[in-house]
Amino acid sequence: MLIYSMGVSVDGFVADRAGAFGWTVPHEEQFRFHIAQTRELGGYLCGRRLYQTMLPWETDPSMRDNELGAAFADVWCAIPKVVFSRTLDSVQGNARLAEASVADEAAAALHATDKDVSIGGAGLAAAAIELGLVDELRMSAIRSSSVAARPSCRRSPKTFG
Repeated sequence: MLIYSMGVSVDGFVADRAGAFGWTVPHEEQFRFHIAQTRELGGYLCGRRLYQTMLPWETDPSMRDNELGAAFADVWCAIPKVVFSRTLDSVQGNARLAEASVADEAAAALHATDKDVSIGGAGLAAAAIELGLVDELRMSAIRSSSVAARPSCRRSPKTFG
C-alpha cells in the first residue's frame, strides 16, 4: 500500500508563510506514535525538500542525543528512500535519486518490500494522488491554524512522470 502521511494545521497546511514547519514538531506521545508507524514502512518516496529536511536524521549525530531521537534515527536510516529532484546530482544516506516516473518508482518500491511504502512532499504526493497511486491518506492535525501558507496536498504544476 502507498501511504501519504503528513502533519497538518487544523486548516490544512504543512508549512508557515516562510516555508518552515517547526510548529509541527510532535510532542513525546505523538513522536512515539510516528516512530511506530515509520517502523512499519518498507520504503519512502521523498520530494527534494522533505529529503533535505530529513537528511540530518541520517547524518547528524546530535539527532540521537535522546532516546526518542535515537529511536527515530535508527528507524529512518533503515528505510530505503527514493528522492525526486530536478536539482540534486546526488543524495546521501539510505537513498537514491529517482530514475523513472513517480508511477514506475512507486511500483518498484512496493514490489521490493512486503511492507507499506510512504510518499512525502506536498507536490510529489499531489502528483501521485492525481495518478491514483496513493492508497491511504494519514493526516495528523496539529493544533495550529492560520500560521500556514502551503497546503498539505497542493495541485502542483510540476510533472513527476
